[in-house]
Amino acid sequence: MDGMEKTRRKLKGESMTMSVKTSVDWRGRPCKANKHGGMTAAIFVLGLQAFEMMAIAAVGNNLITYVFNDMHFPLSKSANIVTNFIGTVFLLSLLGGFLSDSYLGSFWTMLIFGFVELSGFILLSVQAHLPQLRPAHCTMVLDEDNCSEAKGYKALIFFLALYLVALGSGCLKPNIISHGADQFRKEDSKQSKKLSSYFNAAYFAFCMGELVALTVLVWVQTHSGMDVGFGVSAAAMAMGLISLISGTLVYMNKPPRGSIFTPIAQVFVAAITKRKQICPSNSGMLHGSQLPEQALASSNVRNLLHTEKFRWDTDLKACLY
Repeated sequence: MDGMEKTRRKLKGESMTMSVKTSVDWRGRPCKANKHGGMTAAIFVLGLQAFEMMAIAAVGNNLITYVFNDMHFPLSKSANIVTNFIGTVFLLSLLGGFLSDSYLGSFWTMLIFGFVELSGFILLSVQAHLPQLRPAHCTMVLDEDNCSEAKGYKALIFFLALYLVALGSGCLKPNIISHGADQFRKEDSKQSKKLSSYFNAAYFAFCMGELVALTVLVWVQTHSGMDVGFGVSAAAMAMGLISLISGTLVYMNKPPRGSIFTPIAQVFVAAITKRKQICPSNSGMLHGSQLPEQALASSNVRNLLHTEKFRWDTDLKACLY
């Protein structure tokens, strides 16, 4: 029994070591289990989660008022602008996830696009503060026909600022939760228990950011003006970025794995170039079957067993040398 227990502990230790080695710090060096990750690192990500939600929710929920009253777009067009903005935020989440997994990693994706979102908030605040960047003042509710909507460079500045916010927020959203979860080693029982606590804390941070946005920040926008409201959103986003940067030295970062489209393209290229070759009846001759077990283990690659299912795919010859 003692021998089995020692073997089990040895395997567990090797698994934890491999998990740490697959993660790197901000300089690309292997992480240390006693220095990187854990709830300490995740707290900084939760700060970004709360402040970013606070900033974007305050703008999104009161945006139609600004578009209608200040930019003088018709009500139907104002509603369309707001829904397009919200839809773009969630659609660009696909871009954020792709860039993170393929090229940048979650930390650098959040840092870059966090500043993109911050620049959008600042530009919105500047436009709302300077009268020369907005249409002439008039009351849309009482005299809509005589109010001229924003056109030319005024509309350009508005849409540029709005979609900078959409681009930044959209690329942030798929990476905040995942980057926080990456700080916990799944092989460690204590760390895995803290992971569930992290998800609870992340949802709490999300709700608190939304609560503050829909109460305090919307009240500020209504009573102090949209320029001040957008400025507060910019300040909240800046606080979120400060929180993210503060944890740089303790983050465990998953390195990007390259484009997911490259291996897909390789399969089609191999299938076309080798379409005239004959598939061997012996599965041991297929590509990858001759790789030594040690090479597979060191490269962290699984060798899938060949089966007779999806025979049509095998006949494409993509599995041949």
